[in-house]
Amino acid sequence: MHPVPSYDEKNLLLQIADGDEKAFTILLRSYWNKVYSQALTYLKSSERAQEIAQDIFVKIWSSREKLSGVDSFSNYLFIVSRNEIISSLRKKETIFTDPTDDLTEAFFVPDQQLQYKETNQRLLKAIEQLPPTRRIVFKMSRFEGKSYQEIGEELNISRNGVKDHIVKALNFLRTNLRFVEMIILLIAYLFF
Repeated sequence: MHPVPSYDEKNLLLQIADGDEKAFTILLRSYWNKVYSQALTYLKSSERAQEIAQDIFVKIWSSREKLSGVDSFSNYLFIVSRNEIISSLRKKETIFTDPTDDLTEAFFVPDQQLQYKETNQRLLKAIEQLPPTRRIVFKMSRFEGKSYQEIGEELNISRNGVKDHIVKALNFLRTNLRFVEMIILLIAYLFF
């Protein structure tokens, strides 16, 4: 799902700040995939990414009174998510795990990590082949997490123009990367 349009977002945030659970559900459904994919990119575990995404939204609900002062929820969400993910990564370093988990990771993770790194490098090379404006728009959307509206305002392009650049960039990437690689990358980058 796409984020809530900015003209509705402020009103939605005010409703949530007042404790409106239905408004919060709308916000959660609009941003879940974005938060989950960001967590998955760093944590490399679907289960952990889901847990962190849940924690992030619980944290937002718990401090919902602050939402009335938020100008850009997308930026606010990015900061909350980043901090929660970093905190989770730090905790993982200090937690003792089951030895069988370590054995499983020892056998499978390096191979998966190598495959991920190679695929990621191919994706980055393909992105660099995009026309300059399309490349900038794509990176702002997928790497910086900016909405079409934010990108359009920053680059002085209409929202539809931004959408057109994203669609053309994705089509280019799909045709220039192997199908299996695209499935892996969809998990990390294309949850919109």
